[in-house]
Amino acid sequence: MPNTWETILSSPTPDAWVKKALNSLELLLIDHAHCEKKAATTAISLIHKYPHFNLAKTLSPLAREELLHFEQVIRILNKFGYKYKNLQSGKYARTLYDACSSKEPERLKDTFIVCSLIEARSCERFHALIPHLSPVLRKFYSKLYEAEARHCDLYLDLYTKIYDEDWSQRLAYFSSIEAEFINKKDDLFRFHSGC
Repeated sequence: MPNTWETILSSPTPDAWVKKALNSLELLLIDHAHCEKKAATTAISLIHKYPHFNLAKTLSPLAREELLHFEQVIRILNKFGYKYKNLQSGKYARTLYDACSSKEPERLKDTFIVCSLIEARSCERFHALIPHLSPVLRKFYSKLYEAEARHCDLYLDLYTKIYDEDWSQRLAYFSSIEAEFINKKDDLFRFHSGC
């Protein structure tokens, strides 16, 4: 039975991105650290913005796990002799969030779908990279792969629990936007960048 991330993504990561990632390991790891930090921030922001849904029960543990992953990536950076630093953000997440509805409850519904897609793409990129990595990174990314798969499911489960409705049509809309982005030329290499 396929994982959720395999069924909701409309396109695999292009080989050109994998090749670029393997030749840009320092940048990949630094941006990966930023991705984990942003994922934690997103979870905390949702808890704050929608207190009436008691999202803390699900998203507080998620935020802690994302921050743990952030700390683990920082340790990997140090192990490889790389320095964590600020980076210009890519346009991937912004492209998806810009397509979200501006009205509630549609905005929260769209946010759950976008978060699930972002986690799915992270999972898929770990999966694409793992066979090519050193033993240290292979072991690390294999563990993160399992976590990202859970997070992808978690956001869709939240959607279903709160709204008790089918999200597949809206997911298809965002999945199409996401696939178009990762397949187009992108001058700024990032963990979620295009080619």
